[in-house]
Amino acid sequence: MQKSNKPAWGLYLTVGLSLLAYLGLVRQDWLYGTLRDGRTPQTIAWYLLAFFAYLGAILWTEKQGISRRWLWGAAVLFRLLLLFTAPTLSDDVYRYLWDGYVAHQGVSPYAYAINAPELDPLDNPVRAQANNAWMASPYLPAAQMVFWSVTAVAPLRPLFLQITMTLFDLGSAFLIAHLLALAALPPRRLILYLWHPLVIVEVSHAAHLDAWMIFLTLLAVYLALAKQQKSPISNPQSPISNLQSLTSPLLLSLATLTKIIPALLSPILFWRWNWPQRLLYPLLTIALLIPFGLQAGWGLSGDLDGTGLFGALRIYGRQWNFNSGLFHWLELWLGRQGVTNPTDTGKLIVFGLFGALLTAVFLLARTRPAPRDTLRLTAVP
Repeated sequence: MQKSNKPAWGLYLTVGLSLLAYLGLVRQDWLYGTLRDGRTPQTIAWYLLAFFAYLGAILWTEKQGISRRWLWGAAVLFRLLLLFTAPTLSDDVYRYLWDGYVAHQGVSPYAYAINAPELDPLDNPVRAQANNAWMASPYLPAAQMVFWSVTAVAPLRPLFLQITMTLFDLGSAFLIAHLLALAALPPRRLILYLWHPLVIVEVSHAAHLDAWMIFLTLLAVYLALAKQQKSPISNPQSPISNLQSLTSPLLLSLATLTKIIPALLSPILFWRWNWPQRLLYPLLTIALLIPFGLQAGWGLSGDLDGTGLFGALRIYGRQWNFNSGLFHWLELWLGRQGVTNPTDTGKLIVFGLFGALLTAVFLLARTRPAPRDTLRLTAVP
């Protein structure tokens, strides 16, 4: 990747500053046991240092290039450092551990709120640390598969989920490298993902589930695009190629059943799939939901007590409004116009705009089959 013979002082500088930033976060965690609460200003300062070093690294590599050894070596090192921090910027990981634990005890994580007396016999330290104890799990079945798998083979400690999500994260980077090749884009652009501080902190520190969702989504997209392309990990005679008719929609189904966001790519992949694949995606998504809904109830009606497969998601959808960005200003504007219920009206407007956007993307995807065009379209929704 690196073609220049000039001294790589810029690369050394950006890697050094990044290491200083991540070591600062590790030291803060070791000294104070947290990256938030009273330590939030220091955390933001270290993060900003990592981010500005990241921007410098992008500018350097665009001009001078970068070797694979540096690109991957530094990225892995940054992640390894944050595995030595306890997840304190988010407590989601404790909910993950609790869900996996109760599932191993034969109890559906959708059946009871964490603080339900029925679960008192299963009490352990993780229970007290899990968030939103007044409702059952908001996480969809494909997420529960990961929680169950990790807690089946490892102790109930955040570190093991941090390691798992970091492995998915690096797998995503591997797939991005091959998607760049399919799209005939420079391989150095992988640095945009591999060195991004937000990705590193949210995955290796916080163990967020998004790493699993992104990995599944990227693999579904890659298999759909690589079907008729020559690539290092796909060829027409390989078992992987023969299974693509099943795996791409299956993987997108699993991604959708981790978080709903990957469903937004279905209007694009529709044109990359044949009719059996197009039908397989929704059928698999519904089929994978059925056993969980039958076991714990669907939670689509009745009291908002957060139980049932969709009970907690109903609460999120109806009552929670946090860090809502542009939607916040839309609500305020509607309120000033005298709209009786600006929140619900705002949601209707957003749904309408999204419907129009997805329709436009759907129509464009039909006429733009090239891998680069497809990847650009996936960024829109």
